Amino acid sequence: MNRAKAEFFDAQVAAGWAAEEYGDTERPKLERLLQQSELQPGHWVLEPGCGTGRLSEVLAQVVGPTGHLVATDISQGMVTACRKRVAGLSWVRVERLAVEDYHAPAIGFDRVVCHQVFPHFDDQPAALAHMVKLLKPAGVLTVVHFMPSAVINDTHRKAGTVVEKDMLPPPEEMRRMIKQAGLELETLADDELGYLLKARLPSA
Repeated sequence: MNRAKAEFFDAQVAAGWAAEEYGDTERPKLERLLQQSELQPGHWVLEPGCGTGRLSEVLAQVVGPTGHLVATDISQGMVTACRKRVAGLSWVRVERLAVEDYHAPAIGFDRVVCHQVFPHFDDQPAALAHMVKLLKPAGVLTVVHFMPSAVINDTHRKAGTVVEKDMLPPPEEMRRMIKQAGLELETLADDELGYLLKARLPSA
């Protein structure tokens, strides 16, 4: 676990980007995320980098009590906030850990949803390979941001903090990474609704 990044995000718990409820401008972005992720009631979902749980709450409502959501984050502050947000939803588990350290349940996950977290993985190919191991055959992995990659990368670059080198890779590098991880790329959008990559693990 990267303790410097954990401390950085501990200090961001109350920031608007982390804590505010989704508004009208986010609705179409959220709808695209849910549509591309192909979430269904009863699905098992892994959400690395859950933050304060804004998306966790939405995902939990979609999969419902017949499903299961595991939300993880390296920041204790974020984990605490997320637990408060999903309190009472017995099918949601929130853990403080790096997804690379998470060991899959025997059942595996139908979906992995990486929202606003992929640039922050210290070893992106290794993190991606590990998340693929957690997927069921035909499972879907999505990498989503509600801003285009150029905006995200520029914001991080100018931050002057521990995240200043945390970048979304260019398209060709991302395509290579996805292929090497054993996934089949289905969608790669980088537009006014933000960044969305969807890839599927082939059926067994």
